Amino acid sequence: RENISYPLAGTPCAEVFGKRFHLVEGGLAERYVADPNLRQFNIDSYAGYPLFASDGRPLGLIAVGHRGPLPEHGRVEAILRIFSVRAAAELQRLEAEASYRAIFEASEDAVFVHDLHSGALVDVNPRACEAYGYRYEEMLRLTLDDFSAGYPPYTGVEAARWLARAREEGPQRFEWHRRNRDGSLHWDEVFLKRAPIAGIERILAFTREITQRKEAEHQREQLERQLRQAQRMEAIGHLTGGIAHDFNNLLTSMLGYTVMAAELAERQGDERQCRYLAQVQRSVEKARDLIQQMLTFSRGSRGQPQVVDLARLLGEFRPLLQSALPDSVEMTVERAEGLPPVLTDPLQLEQVLMNLCINARDAMGGSGPLRITLRRSTSGEHVCASCLQRFTGDFVVLSVADSGPGIEEAVQAHMFEPFFTTKPPGQGSGMGLSMVHGIVHEYGGHLLLHSRPGEGACFEVLLPPLAMEALEVAGGATSSPLRVQQSPLHGRVAVVDDDPLVGEFMVECLSRWGLEVRWWQDAEQAAADLASAPYAWDLAILDQCMPQLGGLQLARRLLAMRADLPVVLYTGFSDPLDEAAVQAQGIRALWHKPLDQERLHGWLRGLLPAETG
Repeated sequence: RENISYPLAGTPCAEVFGKRFHLVEGGLAERYVADPNLRQFNIDSYAGYPLFASDGRPLGLIAVGHRGPLPEHGRVEAILRIFSVRAAAELQRLEAEASYRAIFEASEDAVFVHDLHSGALVDVNPRACEAYGYRYEEMLRLTLDDFSAGYPPYTGVEAARWLARAREEGPQRFEWHRRNRDGSLHWDEVFLKRAPIAGIERILAFTREITQRKEAEHQREQLERQLRQAQRMEAIGHLTGGIAHDFNNLLTSMLGYTVMAAELAERQGDERQCRYLAQVQRSVEKARDLIQQMLTFSRGSRGQPQVVDLARLLGEFRPLLQSALPDSVEMTVERAEGLPPVLTDPLQLEQVLMNLCINARDAMGGSGPLRITLRRSTSGEHVCASCLQRFTGDFVVLSVADSGPGIEEAVQAHMFEPFFTTKPPGQGSGMGLSMVHGIVHEYGGHLLLHSRPGEGACFEVLLPPLAMEALEVAGGATSSPLRVQQSPLHGRVAVVDDDPLVGEFMVECLSRWGLEVRWWQDAEQAAADLASAPYAWDLAILDQCMPQLGGLQLARRLLAMRADLPVVLYTGFSDPLDEAAVQAQGIRALWHKPLDQERLHGWLRGLLPAETG
């Protein structure tokens, strides 16, 4: 017969459900007149046994009806008790399976059911199909490789190992890189657990996409690396600037005394001594140039920016560049047409190009193709190889590509730091790329590096193009130093410098030119003495970097007492001073150590009063 539904009240089942065993030996229809089914099926006797879940909940009942009397009361109860246990267990199983299925279908996580031993997929929920882009039937035909990104450690073999661990060791939690049907890669957090499903041991895999979280973590790591790089470069810049300051003070006296000794030897006609001193002077000048590179890195040495046509500069600089390379280096130059100009110091940019080409020559062992390219880039997001900042925009790109062995990642992390070099001792100062870093960033540019082991390296210098409206206000070229006759000078000069080497040299140099000079090592004492007779002096030369009272602060005091007093600042430090801003405060000039004696003499001759007789 087909199944039927009926109200529980007024039936013998009401005496059983959630209660106890109940048996009626006969006259069933007369006893339960409200139950029409008894007459319809001609049932005269009845026995029922309740069904309970393991937690005590009533699940239903199991009953038997008979057209005659039910014999053996105890035997009927015992048989029904046995069947009730089996029936209750089956009902609980069906209930659990229905509950599991409802959760399985409604889960917001992708859920996979794997065979315990083979790892084959036997079931998936709708969320998994939606996330991976497959239909249900297609999903069940896929292998572990189909779900994997395809590169170690995200392969089918590694996925099988995770399933084996879950089977043998217990629950597993890990991150997985998966590939969808459309080929796109996504990150998942995966939890594996062994569990019985419909009475069969399976491995359940719960996966939740974490691609956005991984990208956020990657961006945070990038920002942290950028911050660490910026802090490291800033610290190195401060250290470099401090070293440059001390060296410039030393070089001021070394170069100055060398020049004076050379002049004396020339007047005495000692040619051998002149040659020796010339060699000393060249060595000191090389040291000065190295300090200038250090200042360029620390952004303490400003160039003379002007409008530069890079294509023209590259064409004019090519012969000099070729002469610095051996014939075994095959240099080719490619220049795009119609490139916009940039605002930069052409001499500094030539330094950048020369350094990159020398590094390329050394990387190739002095032999091989070297390609220089000039083009324009207008799209894409990049990460600067030296400052690690992300940037986009329109740039003019100057690239130098070599055919050497490439640059290892460990080297890339430090190669822009001052004095870092992979060259043998005596073959490099380690300042080349740090100077490139300083110059390029000084003019709003960035650096890119493309390098793989065994495939060479390509450095790209990206400089922002100059807008047309800025062409009218761009700076002009730097004039050459003026050659002057060191004729006698006249006047009283106050020198304030805490470094005795520099102070003594300034006294010697200025006195040699006929000036009356007094030197103070203590700025506070100098302020007090000069305040007592401010009009007794024709010029004050002040060192910018002094303890307690700096040159700029001392200059303000002196100008407050005498506004027309000629005051000059000079510095050997990478001070962020702008000459125009300094002059706006009434100071006549800002000089940088080591001083050029010829230019210094010419400047003083134009400032100090003429000698009268």
